Amino acid sequence: MKHKRLYISISIILVLLLVVAITHRLWLEAIAKFLIVEDQLSQADVIVILGGGGPERVRHGVKLYQSGYGTRIIATGMEQKLPGLTTTWPQLARQEAVSLGVPEDAIILEERPTSTYEDAKYVKQDMLDGGLRSAIVVSSPPHMRRARMTFRKVFSDQKDISLQFSPAEDSDFQVHKWWTREKELISIVNEYCKLVLYLFKYII
Repeated sequence: MKHKRLYISISIILVLLLVVAITHRLWLEAIAKFLIVEDQLSQADVIVILGGGGPERVRHGVKLYQSGYGTRIIATGMEQKLPGLTTTWPQLARQEAVSLGVPEDAIILEERPTSTYEDAKYVKQDMLDGGLRSAIVVSSPPHMRRARMTFRKVFSDQKDISLQFSPAEDSDFQVHKWWTREKELISIVNEYCKLVLYLFKYII
């Protein structure tokens, strides 16, 4: 009887492992896709380009600006120390945006944030000060769920301000077989760790 139960248990475990092995691409890709959120966009007062990541965030924000989705740009971020140069991410973003044809006076630099939570906090302040009632928030694809979660929490007391979220289109981030590439693997593991941290620190 004991041998029969052991045989059944081992058989169940082997079947489960086989199912996991066969379907691993589906659930692993679902893990990555969960992080990416995107809204159907409508015109807004301002496009918010979150600091960090690569130039794809700026390019995407500029594309939205030039397509008429916003009349202003807020670039957020913190200090960047490069070899022989100390600057800020917003200053670099402005330089890139201007080179792509955005008027310099259409860009607001928000250089105080050091985190996604502070991005939301200071952007909210900038929008209230400037009478801006709607925004499209741009970031890298795997950062979008945490960005949306954080901005919605910070703006929860501003019912007349609408927020939309748009991931950078030309990002290097790829959902397909992300677990086979070091860059995506680190990015997703890091993002899930921060997602849990933000849930307990800011959201719940």
